[in-house]
Amino acid sequence: MKEVLEFIEKNKQELAQTQFIKFLQDKSVDPRQRFAWVPAFAPFVMMFKDFNEIILCKEPAGSELQEIINQHSNEDAQHWVWFLQDLKLMGYNCPINYADTLRFLWGKENIKVRQWAYKIFAICPLEEDILIKLVVAESIEAAGNCGFTEFSQIAKELTEITKQHYPYFGASHLAKETGHIQVGMDSVENFIETIQLTEAQKEKAFTLVEKVFAYCAEAMDEMFTFTQKHTYDQPFITIDGIKQSGTSIGNTTDNIQTSGQGIFSGLVEA
Repeated sequence: MKEVLEFIEKNKQELAQTQFIKFLQDKSVDPRQRFAWVPAFAPFVMMFKDFNEIILCKEPAGSELQEIINQHSNEDAQHWVWFLQDLKLMGYNCPINYADTLRFLWGKENIKVRQWAYKIFAICPLEEDILIKLVVAESIEAAGNCGFTEFSQIAKELTEITKQHYPYFGASHLAKETGHIQVGMDSVENFIETIQLTEAQKEKAFTLVEKVFAYCAEAMDEMFTFTQKHTYDQPFITIDGIKQSGTSIGNTTDNIQTSGQGIFSGLVEA
């Protein structure tokens, strides 16, 4: 398994070079604008809850390794609650009718985010080899660590503006997104490294690692595009749509990187 973990790390480093990650790191852009994609991320967060509960977890466990995965997935499946809290704190809990909400979440702009969730769902449901499920889980965790490392830095900047703590995008979540599955077991990483794979398992593992990271990269590209078309204070309307309607959005229509309070700070709740 050590070779597979090294391959996962290689893919993680490549993911860190994507346009989306570079955008998140750009401090010349208002931190609120660097989070403009957050509403479009909702389908993945909510379906990832189901992925942990339905696909990764299996009761009764039947093996030590399945028990490890169960512990991890049971904890990971609760993180969506933090996401909803952050949506509220970021001002994205503004009124929008149900039909428009569905149209937004299942619209064309979110298709790669949704496919990311659908595709990782498709990898494991009929997979009986627990080691392959472990590889998928480790790949997702590594990709998550790549993202949350940057999210937490932006959340820190945002806290300086709003004086709010962000449980999903902040440091407390990053502490749980170490890049490996997290369980109440000493030296779990060493335990995983020592697992022996057959050549067939190893070949399949490499293929699935590539797939998981490819799906993630596609979703990141889509979220980057979203930030170029939407301002943080008008997330459900494209910049072109706002201009056509004549709606005032301050300086953000002139320069998407310009700071501005807009409706964001007005909707932040204590």
